[in-house]
Amino acid sequence: MLRHKNRVVILSIALFIAPWIHGQNGTTPSDTSAPKPVSDLVRIHNAWGSRASTPDTSLVIKESGRSGQIITFRLYAEGVAKDKTYSLLAWPVSQKGPSKVLSGVTLDASGLAICAGTPGTCGSADKANDPIDLKLRPVPGEPVRLGLISEDGATKVFAKVVPIPLRGEDRGCVVESVLLTPSAELVLIEGSGFPANGDLMMDSNSGGEHHAGKAKADQDGRYTTAVLPYRQEGPAHGTLKVTLRSAGCSPSVEVPWGRHN
Repeated sequence: MLRHKNRVVILSIALFIAPWIHGQNGTTPSDTSAPKPVSDLVRIHNAWGSRASTPDTSLVIKESGRSGQIITFRLYAEGVAKDKTYSLLAWPVSQKGPSKVLSGVTLDASGLAICAGTPGTCGSADKANDPIDLKLRPVPGEPVRLGLISEDGATKVFAKVVPIPLRGEDRGCVVESVLLTPSAELVLIEGSGFPANGDLMMDSNSGGEHHAGKAKADQDGRYTTAVLPYRQEGPAHGTLKVTLRSAGCSPSVEVPWGRHN
């Protein structure tokens, strides 16, 4: 749910889960053996940020408050024109792709996204220059993906953040999991802090279904793969445990999957 003061936008477009989600597998985003829906979703998620933004621009999602499970965020843009109006885009994991949730957004001198309350902008005159508060209820591992696009289409800036990370650390090495679908039918595993170009072993266990395979960190000591934790046969929910092992560390992360209610 996105809430701007008294304005509430419900993002409720269902994501249709195809048969390819079943069967625990691991695949790098560039792996041509990966089903196309998987590789496409991973590719678009990874690009959501500086790679998809207009050069020399940036967008920062900043947490401004918490109340129970509700987290409030504000947006700050840098390197973009302050005299333009923008559309706010959101891409929750419950949607196939991003959608416009608010038009007429402007920026103040600090780059904060606001509703100016003037003609052609969002908001009302009695609440001029009102900061746009985005109130969300993310679950652990769920990414918040937001963007601003100028009304003339010339400027685009995107950012993503995982407010409640699913993360494991061991001796300077880190493994994190990011949910790319609502019930963790598809999970992105991101490793960092490993030796540059070092050999890795990835172990995954989902409800007793175990897989292991060799992997390799890149020149920055990072490793990324997509995992489909659902078992071919068995219960409709469970927990995926992933461990990335190198010669000097072996961080692990656990990811609940399926519908637990």
